[in-house]
Amino acid sequence: MARTVVVRPFRRLTQAELDGFLEKAADILRGNVDHSEFRGYVFALLFFKRISDVYAEEVRRLAEQLGDESLAKDPRMHNFVVPEGSTWEGVARQSRNQVGTALNEAMIAIERANQPKFDGILTGGIDFNDAEKLPRAKLINLINHFSSQVFDRAHVTDDLFGNAYEYLIRNFASKAGKSSGEFYTPKEVAYLMAEIVEPLPGHRICDWASGSGGLLLQCRNYIKRQGKDPDQLFLHAQESNLSTYNISRINMILHGVKSWEHRHGDSIRSPRHLDDGNMLLRFDRILMNPPFSLEDWGYDDFKGGDPYGRFDYGMPPRNNGDYAWLEQVAKSLKDDGKAIIVMSQGVLFRGQPEQTEEEDGQKQKADAEYVIREGFVKADIIECVIVLPSKLFYGNAVPACLVVLDRNKPADRKNKILMIWASRHFQNANPQNLLRPSDLMRILVPWRAFGELAKAQELVAIHERQLLDDEEEERQRRLNDIEDAYAPILEPLGRLRTELATLESQNWKDAGFSKKTDYLAKIKQVKRDIKDLEKVQAERDKSETEVNEHADREVAHVREAAADLLRICSTAEEAARYFSIAALPEIEENEFNLNLPR
Repeated sequence: MARTVVVRPFRRLTQAELDGFLEKAADILRGNVDHSEFRGYVFALLFFKRISDVYAEEVRRLAEQLGDESLAKDPRMHNFVVPEGSTWEGVARQSRNQVGTALNEAMIAIERANQPKFDGILTGGIDFNDAEKLPRAKLINLINHFSSQVFDRAHVTDDLFGNAYEYLIRNFASKAGKSSGEFYTPKEVAYLMAEIVEPLPGHRICDWASGSGGLLLQCRNYIKRQGKDPDQLFLHAQESNLSTYNISRINMILHGVKSWEHRHGDSIRSPRHLDDGNMLLRFDRILMNPPFSLEDWGYDDFKGGDPYGRFDYGMPPRNNGDYAWLEQVAKSLKDDGKAIIVMSQGVLFRGQPEQTEEEDGQKQKADAEYVIREGFVKADIIECVIVLPSKLFYGNAVPACLVVLDRNKPADRKNKILMIWASRHFQNANPQNLLRPSDLMRILVPWRAFGELAKAQELVAIHERQLLDDEEEERQRRLNDIEDAYAPILEPLGRLRTELATLESQNWKDAGFSKKTDYLAKIKQVKRDIKDLEKVQAERDKSETEVNEHADREVAHVREAAADLLRICSTAEEAARYFSIAALPEIEENEFNLNLPR
């Protein structure tokens, strides 16, 4: 009998495996230099590898369908093209001394072939021959690492790759210094922000300090959760850092976003989203996580007045741009628009009111930030302030809060501000703390109840049920992800075990072998194949156990938080330690300090 060989079949990557693969790419860059020096190169390389593999896959498929390879390469058949001579395989085979030039030339060619969509996306601020910024040894290691995996859609779906790209962005932010951390908003915070402002199909959404674009993508995810079409959102962004600007554009493309308008430049000094009258465009929703407390924000540029009319509530101080961002947001909101901005907690209380000799024994004008905050409160556009836990944001230890603005508050919320103190509940992690789904529930329940205890109690059960359903759905998604990845490999295991049992129950002649040595060799081979597959099965079982253990922990946290919220909402005295409504007279009495005592 001829010896059979079990061929290990193709297996696509799971999300966890792909995340781990990209994490190793970041590890290649470990050293004394801030990761921010490298991130533009890594993201450009990864994008190049992805589009090269996907394009090659599309050409193969079309050539088989059409029977014409030339027609299969027609640009009209593709969303993007990779020109001849500019593929990953061709570039990766270049010598050590030529690879930098080959990469530069390939990326220029790809941009030209995909104008205007790809303009500058691979070459902006990047030179692969610049060994000072990216040492040649690290470049070669990255190329070899990426070359070891196929990134076409058969191996990695769009959703998996988009998620892994965001995971890599987070990885860079966590391992780098302040300069890399600034461009990333933790996914959990971005989720919370989208849930609070509730974008709708047809809305124009803006992020004036867009970083990697995560806040805008979370708005699309929110629309998906509502069962609606995310392509009905119109996304606008501006980012001053060129490398980060290109990372955000790549992020949009990898997530399949069809309608977005990104601009490069300083949003305060030179806003790029303008109407026909050269004034700020106005948006339905604005979500932002701008740099905290910028000292050089542009004060001297606007001493003679702001051409965009943003500083209606007062000129921000020279050495702190927090309120410059807030005033930009207020100016660019539609009359019924809503916004949510991550801010330093200092905006809640910095600045002193006017002091008089009669009342205070001294004479002093009100500080700029006090005047602006008073203006915001009196204009009644602050709807909610949420004090966040510390160490949520990479590279920034400044205590943060969320400020919710609403240009058209409901009647029952007029002259009131909801204060939520959410700094107590989080997951301790290294290097940053994390918000779990249960922690987000502790914020969303009082927000949606707007401080009303009876309504909050009703919402607890609704949120608990939804979070439990979400967690079970995520558990099943991850288990299915693992099963889909491993099932093709493990499929022969049952047959091999049956074959082994049959062989061992017969003598070599009855089994159809002409020689006993062939019979024994066959048994040995089948046992070896079974052993190999049982190792794979153990890998799968371990992965499934980790998924179930994680899900069980999250379910326990949700149930614990729900029970605690019901206790908190049972009495006004207890609830006031976590959230309360501040009416205008109380705020005025507290000299417009929004960091109210509790």
